[in-house]
Amino acid sequence: MSEKDEILSKNDLLIIGITSVAILIVGLVLLVLGYNEAFYSSNSGVRAIFEIITFTGETEFFIILMVILFIVYDKRFTKNLIASLLLSVFTFSILKNIFQDPRPSTNISNEEEYGMIETDYGFPSGHAQNAVIIWGYTAYEFKDKSKPYIVPVILSVLIFLNAISRIIIGVHDLQDIIGGLIIGVGFLIAFIYLEPKFSEKISTLNLSMKIILTVAVSVSLFLIGTLLFPTAGLELIENPPKYSDAGYYAIVGGASLGFFVAYVLENEYVNYQPSELKNKQKIFNLILGLVVVLILFLIFRLLIHGNVVLRFIRYALLSFIMIFFMPLIFTKINRK
Repeated sequence: MSEKDEILSKNDLLIIGITSVAILIVGLVLLVLGYNEAFYSSNSGVRAIFEIITFTGETEFFIILMVILFIVYDKRFTKNLIASLLLSVFTFSILKNIFQDPRPSTNISNEEEYGMIETDYGFPSGHAQNAVIIWGYTAYEFKDKSKPYIVPVILSVLIFLNAISRIIIGVHDLQDIIGGLIIGVGFLIAFIYLEPKFSEKISTLNLSMKIILTVAVSVSLFLIGTLLFPTAGLELIENPPKYSDAGYYAIVGGASLGFFVAYVLENEYVNYQPSELKNKQKIFNLILGLVVVLILFLIFRLLIHGNVVLRFIRYALLSFIMIFFMPLIFTKINRK
């Protein structure tokens, strides 16, 4: 296999390795010097800026991003991005509950119900880990395009800003984001290498087996996380409600079920292809898709809430509508 045909070239792996070692060394030096919580800022203006940046790691932002990519860019890439994100969320949720590392003392807010900005454990930082997964995989997607180094450089800056924003607004300390970044790099490399192998195997299955496999994996992720850690997301709160509507496992399981069942059915019966559309059609589809999905997101959050089962259903419904019914509508409209 030539270097050109390799999934990640030796130069790519060398850059990733050097970057990871640099992050680890710099982080350890800062920790030894006592800078674990030193980057927190109480300045309202600074915090406002970095609260906007940290929004790029929130569920709402990811929904918007996935809608945009699925409608106007490429379904396969969006599918891989969602798969990597959901697996990353499941992974860091498990790790948080294993390590049970408290949030820093700066994680306080008089405006929040429990007096804390974030109510779960701190290590590793999910925002930092997800930033590496989302923007790292996007950089990988564009590495062979024209001017390939521009996109990775820009996205690397975004990863750094997202990670550091968590310290500046006080919800993480330095060790949390270092852990998130390092784990994210390892996870990203593993996903890049393993995804093609799994996708090739799954592509050989018939429609029924694909759906059965999707249902089994999605429900398993939900049940494993929820039953192992029934109060995930509220561990630091005194007397938290059991099976509260605060964990990530319902989001992972529900979104996986809705998205991947819809993805299989959409490919079979709709076959929406963004690359075949004119720019005007893409813009129309995008505006309509964003409006519908955001309205449904607000309605479902208002009407379907209260426990993890309902949250599972909520995200399954939203994902299914977004990936199956919206493309179905688009294809009918675009043919007129």
